[in-house]
Amino acid sequence: MNRSLLLIACLGLVASIGAYAAPHEWTSGWAMGTSEYAVDDGNGNELVIACPDDENRYISASAAIHGRTYSSEDEQGFDVIVDGKNYSNPFNTDCRACSDIFKAEFWPALRKANRLQLSANGQTVNLPTKNLQAALPVLGDQQNSCWTAW
Repeated sequence: MNRSLLLIACLGLVASIGAYAAPHEWTSGWAMGTSEYAVDDGNGNELVIACPDDENRYISASAAIHGRTYSSEDEQGFDVIVDGKNYSNPFNTDCRACSDIFKAEFWPALRKANRLQLSANGQTVNLPTKNLQAALPVLGDQQNSCWTAW
């Protein structure tokens, strides 16, 4: 394979990857019809939020806490603690009351967080908030697929 084809293939692969959790700061990206927002503490603890632009799919998130992964789509899920307030599995948005809490309380609090923690199975980790407001769009923005998912 010649070098230019290899370069094009590599660039295509990089472009198709969504948000990746850069250590110590929030990132955002878009891939395969989904906006992704991610943060990593540099020690393998991370949060990845996925907001589909398809109204038939719900917001979801995954977390890694001390080497164990959790999903908002599992029954157990995980908690997000924003400035001391606990939100139990806030990305479970497939019920009306759950999505109302996400829209009215959780997302606005998350965007303004000074202290962010994840918790599951008695384990709690701190995550960075650097670049948080720049990476996470305002929920009411019509371009934000976390808003248009409803």
